Amino acid sequence: MQEVQIDREVLYVQKIHFFMFLATITLFVFTAAIGIFGINIGLIVLSSGLIISYMAMVQKKHFSPPKRKVTAQRMAHSIAQDTSPLSLSCFASQLYYYFHEPTQAISLLEKFLGSQDPLLCTTLCDILLKEGRPIPVLYIIRDNPNALFDPLMLATQGVALLKIGKIPEAIKLFERSLHAAKTKGFPNNGSPWLTRKLLSLGYIAGIHHNLGDCYFTLKNLKQANYHYKAGNLLLFDISLWRYYPSQSVYSTQNHNISC
Repeated sequence: MQEVQIDREVLYVQKIHFFMFLATITLFVFTAAIGIFGINIGLIVLSSGLIISYMAMVQKKHFSPPKRKVTAQRMAHSIAQDTSPLSLSCFASQLYYYFHEPTQAISLLEKFLGSQDPLLCTTLCDILLKEGRPIPVLYIIRDNPNALFDPLMLATQGVALLKIGKIPEAIKLFERSLHAAKTKGFPNNGSPWLTRKLLSLGYIAGIHHNLGDCYFTLKNLKQANYHYKAGNLLLFDISLWRYYPSQSVYSTQNHNISC
């Protein structure tokens, strides 16, 4: 069964946590080295350990998902205790990413679209985009009263427009999304503060990269380079830096889009 590719923003959070884990081990070794060998050797151990930790993070491309049985138990317990839009969004995401059940995930989220919750709506649209269905995304989001105010919903609309080749319209929505992210911030997904902060940086970097893709497609290389660099500067991991459009941008524009 083919594995679903997780979002780059989520991968970024995983990679940073991985680096922090390795850096913590390095600090323990550094402390021990100072006591045994002195400060000079300790500093060498610290610098070497941090460099190795960073290189390991950069090279890390995949993180194993939790065991399906454990995930299923957690999902069942969570949904039994809480049926809020946030909980339903998490449940559907796990159905999609861990159990590869797009039909069930989409069906579940569609049943609760009436809540008009931005996170639930965006989760549904994100799954539809990954399934190659950008057209329904535009209709679903535009029926939501938060469509022109929520930064994630604005960015999701921009991605859908980018995938169907409506570049000028996509640029307007991405720019509006950036403004909304700076003034309003992203919706709370229930994660710890550090995770939310890293996700926010990842989302903003992703919007800049999408703008870079748009301007690259329009052959405005000056603006494209500006946005690629702006996005790169927000990411600690250089393996996630971008300098040109990903292959998926062209592949979705050059093939029939499923509705």
